[in-house]
Amino acid sequence: MNQWGEIKKLAIVEADDFQDKYDRNGLEMLFYWKAKYPKFKISLFTIPNRISEEMLELLSDHTDWLEFLVHGWDHESNFECYEWDYQKAKDLIHRVYTKGNPVKYGDRGAFEKFFKAPGWSITPKYNGYPAEVVTNSPLKDDPQAVYRALIDTNFVIFDRHYNKPARPKDAQIVCVDCQEDLIHMHTWNVPADLKGKNGFKDVEELHGVPWNQDTEFVFVSEAWEEGLFKECQP
Repeated sequence: MNQWGEIKKLAIVEADDFQDKYDRNGLEMLFYWKAKYPKFKISLFTIPNRISEEMLELLSDHTDWLEFLVHGWDHESNFECYEWDYQKAKDLIHRVYTKGNPVKYGDRGAFEKFFKAPGWSITPKYNGYPAEVVTNSPLKDDPQAVYRALIDTNFVIFDRHYNKPARPKDAQIVCVDCQEDLIHMHTWNVPADLKGKNGFKDVEELHGVPWNQDTEFVFVSEAWEEGLFKECQP
């Protein structure tokens, strides 16, 4: 993931935090890249409660190179999922699929069934955040609740390698740290992310994009269906 100096032959490009807000959707960079690199396509982990029907409708003519995945619900903080129990997670997932024009998108709505927790914070203990953050969390007594809700609604879960000991055995997982062809970004330049610098403009201005005209692009959903994601390593 994110070897900026390497031009990829195959690129699975995904980005966090897509939403309506003008400085958090990165559309100017996306259309710039699409114009410059006609093969370009990207999977956008979208905040469902911060994207409008109108935006989804506007972009529905571009789903040949844009796909929408699920990134929490509100993303008010990186600990949003710590406020969920099993039933709340399932209820919010159901609400996700009331969004999107059913004529254009079909029964699934606008969102493919891939989930990434805000801040990768899907379970306590393993993710490295302070323990006091989860003191009153429903996950304190049921640390696999969100995982199980996602399993039971047939989601693929994007996860970090350090969460491996906490994952249920039957979870469908993409362990991002084990994927050489995955390019992870944010739609905006995150001020606190001084090490990563993976906002769209950061990538263009500081690193240069890790693809060229010969690169082949696939959506996250296509990579999953085609078996392009590698198994999580020991």
